Amino acid sequence: MITNNRYVKPSHRILARFLNELWKYIKQGKPISEALKGYSAYYDYNRERVFPYERQLPWINHFACERLRELIIPGMNILEFGLGGSTLFFRNLGASVYSIEHDHEWFQTVKKELENDKMVSLHLYKPEINQPEIEDKYRSVHGLFSEGMSWKAYAHAADHLSDEAFDLILIDGRARPECLRNSISKLKPGGMLVFDNSERESYQQAMHELMGNWRCEKYQGVQICDPFFSETRIYFKPA
Repeated sequence: MITNNRYVKPSHRILARFLNELWKYIKQGKPISEALKGYSAYYDYNRERVFPYERQLPWINHFACERLRELIIPGMNILEFGLGGSTLFFRNLGASVYSIEHDHEWFQTVKKELENDKMVSLHLYKPEINQPEIEDKYRSVHGLFSEGMSWKAYAHAADHLSDEAFDLILIDGRARPECLRNSISKLKPGGMLVFDNSERESYQQAMHELMGNWRCEKYQGVQICDPFFSETRIYFKPA
């Protein structure tokens, strides 16, 4: 979403919200040192209502994004579920991006800007609606207004792509466990898999089953352009 609304939030409200999120982390027993280090970034992200696409940043944990700046090098091939600021972020770092999106309106908005960009390949896979029977694995547990929708085509959108073709895969769309299950073979040995909102309980089983023996870097706390804290994991496929 892109907005021209430039409401500036008062500093005391930003601090109050930050402390509220920090208190949630304390009650959950999560480490708060990284979250505390991120306050200046949190303040910047929440001072004005600016969305990740406008900042050309992925909508993930702030520290995970900073780590990706170090890891991504020009010429990499990236597959992502969920286009937006991440698409521009990867492209700006010199990577080629194969992006899969479900929202038609958002897809058309971004396509107008990027359809002639040779570094980016955009693909729309809309959910099947009014489905009386849907396998649980093709439901979007955390998606808004997803009742009666099947994400089967979306989750299989990368099936036709060559195995071990990508240096990095970002899972940040709908039906994430099934997207992971169907696309993991597309990652090169030594490649990276970025899984956003990895703190959610419904994602734990798939991450453990499919990447339990991979090296993992976990980033918690400040989320880009969002008042809520989140977690993003970067997994490294064994070479």
